[in-house]
Amino acid sequence: MDNKGSREVNMRSKQSGLVVAIIHHCWRLLSFRGDLKLMPDSTGFVWVAMGASFLGGMTEQLVRGRPLTLALVTTFVWLGLVLLASKKDGAFNRRLASALGLLTMGIQALLVLSIWIPGTEWLVAIWSGLAVMHLLSNANNDRTRVWR
Repeated sequence: MDNKGSREVNMRSKQSGLVVAIIHHCWRLLSFRGDLKLMPDSTGFVWVAMGASFLGGMTEQLVRGRPLTLALVTTFVWLGLVLLASKKDGAFNRRLASALGLLTMGIQALLVLSIWIPGTEWLVAIWSGLAVMHLLSNANNDRTRVWR
């Protein structure tokens, strides 16, 4: 295999590794086992998580038949709340923002699936609320030291 082919294979491997890592973190956050200390402390990753959350939010709203304007407003309000929850005493916590973004992606995927499975939307809503509260509680726990 030539050098160019080797680079392409390596790039695809890294991309699939990122997708697998994101899915893994989503699952751990949804199952109350996520660890904020394992989240990257990176502004770039916050942008990736928020961008994917935006796309997921728009998808979830549009699949439900919402008008484009309402879908945009709903998605931006949610992302604003996520970013607002990631601030404490004026300090922005990139790890918490990333974790909330990943958790949001998992919630959105479950909400889209619940459209086709009658009676599951309320279960997803309750489970999602618990997962968000668990994550926020862990972030405010002094033992995690994620605000430093």
